[in-house]
Amino acid sequence: MFEEGTKVDALAEILSRRYGEAPQIAVILGSGWKELASHLLNDTYQLDLSGLDNWPAPKVEGHGGQLVLGYLAGTTLRVGLCTGRVHAYEGYSAAEIVRGVRSLVHWGAKQVLLLNAAGSLRPSRPPGSLMPIADHLNWGLPNPMQQGQNCGLGANFLNLVDLYDPTWLKALCAARSELSPGVYAGCLGPSYETPAEIRMLQQLGADAVGMSTIPEAIAARALGAKVMAISLLTNWGAGLASSQPSHEEVLATALAAKEPAVAVLEAALRCGAEPASFK
Repeated sequence: MFEEGTKVDALAEILSRRYGEAPQIAVILGSGWKELASHLLNDTYQLDLSGLDNWPAPKVEGHGGQLVLGYLAGTTLRVGLCTGRVHAYEGYSAAEIVRGVRSLVHWGAKQVLLLNAAGSLRPSRPPGSLMPIADHLNWGLPNPMQQGQNCGLGANFLNLVDLYDPTWLKALCAARSELSPGVYAGCLGPSYETPAEIRMLQQLGADAVGMSTIPEAIAARALGAKVMAISLLTNWGAGLASSQPSHEEVLATALAAKEPAVAVLEAALRCGAEPASFK
């Protein structure tokens, strides 16, 4: 799929030419995160991604189409906040889902922080809590390394041990002692899982379930970036605590959890930063 590689290279070149230095950490904001994050940055510049040819546009409520560039307050850490993502359930291919992440890493981002909203599968993780991802179960999301989706590089038998960088994860959990890493299950969507599927995922060892993140994590890792991911748990999985999941509930819970979510996001950025980034 050489054409896909050409699109990624062209997007990276445009970003570099127009906006100079790449962010050290590129952040992909999931459902409900868009309203929480931007005030963390100083000296910001906002780019409308719809103005870039071949950058897939998010369509889901709670996702934006901007890239916000700036510096984490009190540091020289350059951060790029991508205010939304696209999903397989919107009809996008694996290559399209990860085109933004690939472009940001090609531009020069060395670390990728992936945020999402997810359903909780464990009583110890109520809605409103946050879960750093230690590992995942891929239950139907497309793999960007498969033939035809990998920028012309062919099949890549990528080692996914420690996909979610253990050093970054350990530092975050040390900084925020309330956090407990868990296993994220990725399902295709867009319908929510059935109660029977939730019970199956529990038995397989999943702690949360969502419809994103995994393809981006794989693509970023394949390009040599360090990866961290955090789920904001916005609802109980279907059948738990009489849950009737809805997107409205997801967005409302995310907004209600603004303070802890922003605190954890800031901690994740600081833990991922190089020491030279601090003034």
